[in-house]
Formats: sequence, C-alpha cells, structure tokens
Amino acid sequence: MKRILVAFASREGQTEKIAHHIARRIEDKGLATRLIDLMKGPADAGADDCDAVILAGSIHRGRHDQELSHFIMRHAPALRKVPSAFVCVSLSAASMHSHDRAAIDELAQSFFYDIGWYPDQLEHVAGAVRDKQLNLLERYAVHTVMYQKDIPSDPTGDTELTDWTAVDAFVDGFVAPLKA
Repeated sequence: MKRILVAFASREGQTEKIAHHIARRIEDKGLATRLIDLMKGPADAGADDCDAVILAGSIHRGRHDQELSHFIMRHAPALRKVPSAFVCVSLSAASMHSHDRAAIDELAQSFFYDIGWYPDQLEHVAGAVRDKQLNLLERYAVHTVMYQKDIPSDPTGDTELTDWTAVDAFVDGFVAPLKA
C-alpha cells in the first residue's frame, strides 16, 4: 500500500484542520498516510519511506513558520524524489482580487526559492478567522485586511473560509496518479 506523508505547521489550528481533512480523504481513497505536526518539535521521520508528500503551512505576516522551513531544508533530498504538493493557507486565498492571489503566489515562490525546494503542485487554500484566539490589535488588523480584500466575516467571530470541496478536488487529483 502506498503511503503519503502529510506534514503541517499550524498556529491557530486551521492548517491542522485542513491537514487532518487531507489525511482522511487520502485514507478514504485507500492509501496510507503519516501525519506529522511540525509545531510539536523536530520530526525525525521524513519522506524517505513515503511514496508522495503533501506539506501544509499558513502565511502569517508574509512568512511561513520556521518549523516548516527547517523540516523542508532537512528533508529536501527525499522530498525531491517523490511527487509533492504544498498547501499554502492564507486569508488572501479567499480574496476575489487577482492581485491578492498573485501576491500570495509570489510569497510562496519566494519561500520555495529561499529553502531550495519546489513542490510539483501548489494549492492555495483559504484559512479561517477565530476572533477568540486573537487579541484586540490582531483582531483589528485581521478584520481590516478582510475588509480591504472584500472577504466577508461572520458576525459570531468564527469565520470559516476554507472551501472544503476545492480541498477534496485537490486531494483527489493529487492521489489519482498514485493509485494507477
């Protein structure tokens, strides 16, 4: 049975939720997964015994988490040998403005250049805003960005922006060649 590594770095929990959803979807397709939370410390396990890899990380203040960068740099030789995808989680992925989408794509390409690894596939996924997890200044900044990008917010303060149907379509497309 083929095994897919799903490794992620999540700060507020939405990237973790997305990574778990991806792993479940892969398993529903009859493939095995190894799920690694990179924020829980250095992961010794890499992609050496996996047939493919999906990495997920969110953008905060224009950057990805160091734990994600370190993992990729440490395991880059193995990552280059297997089919790979990178799931880039951000608020801008929910924007309807093409310049916002271009900006996050540019951030992702810059990230790949800096770490010396390029995935076979890049998927931008909208995250979520959980007001209860933010202090007053962060809440103001995030809602200002959402307003500027015409991203609607839920009055309850719990705004889920992830398009789960699009995530499923991405996973299905990624695993299809592995099942052949």
